[in-house]
Amino acid sequence: MMRSLLPPLILLLPLAGSAQQATWYLLSREEGCIDLRILVEAEKLPRVPTSPEDYAQMMRERGKNVSLGLPRDVPADLYGKIVQVRVGNDEGGPVFVKDEVCREMRK
Repeated sequence: MMRSLLPPLILLLPLAGSAQQATWYLLSREEGCIDLRILVEAEKLPRVPTSPEDYAQMMRERGKNVSLGLPRDVPADLYGKIVQVRVGNDEGGPVFVKDEVCREMRK
């Protein structure tokens, strides 16, 4: 009995793990959504961050005090789609946006 269930389960396993992760971009006032690779050069990072949390962790590893939140004047329901990473007491900091926000901005 167990043997007959094995092939269908094997076929389903790749599908379960293949859910597409959201792509993050940086939000630029001048250029809109830009690739995160710019952070590698600007911050001399060892690799491209995959998310705002990943970038924040990289900064923490450098001994920086980091907080994540919404940029000023952004509605609270957009948290998780738009995230600003503040390093130290700086009011600024990179603003990460998900690809769905970028698509909406282009419309």
